[in-house]
Amino acid sequence: METSVSKSLKSVLKINRSLNPKHRGLKNWYAERYSQTEFTQPLLKRTPSQTDIATFKDLTKKDALNRLKKELNKLVLSSPEQLQKNVRQEMDGFEKLFSQYLTDNIEHGSSIDWAEIEPPPEGTIIPYKKLLELPTDDVKDILNKLIVIKLNGGLGTTMGCQGPKSVISVRSGLTFLDLTIQQIEQLNRTYNCDVPLILMNSFNTHEETEKILQKYSHVSVKIYNFNQS
Repeated sequence: METSVSKSLKSVLKINRSLNPKHRGLKNWYAERYSQTEFTQPLLKRTPSQTDIATFKDLTKKDALNRLKKELNKLVLSSPEQLQKNVRQEMDGFEKLFSQYLTDNIEHGSSIDWAEIEPPPEGTIIPYKKLLELPTDDVKDILNKLIVIKLNGGLGTTMGCQGPKSVISVRSGLTFLDLTIQQIEQLNRTYNCDVPLILMNSFNTHEETEKILQKYSHVSVKIYNFNQS
């Protein structure tokens, strides 16, 4: 890794070649003064110690407290003169609580002792691959007790949609609602079950949703919707 010093030396030596021979002694002087290994050694990177980090955090928290005091004092002075005494007491109380919060964090560190955080006991979480596969008939009976309920009360105005968020196109021209119905339809076909979909509309989306649902009359999914009161 070439340092800026070595680059400068090369420039000097390049100029030195064009000088009078009696001045070319500069080259030997530089060669003796700075060894080649000194220029090619990589720059050392200093890693902050835990003490440095703690000191930095301490200073930033103290700076936060000083800034808070100044801002609170501005609020007190901006209040009506007859109320300044009461406002000062309130601000002093807030400052005390904030100072206590900062001091506790500085002296005792985080309230979370990460050394005590451990993963869940073995067997608590079962990997999907280890789940037992139930017979198809059992799966069908279980799925026939299932109902899929979707919240459908929000508008998609922030995403450029004038209607419900569920009709926003997300993949290959399909909307959120299209994908949901396709998933349930695939489930019903695979296990010959009857899982319905229920949409919980709002007064903003109910009328528009009822119009949209007309295009799903051909799917093998029972779709219900209602306006939340």
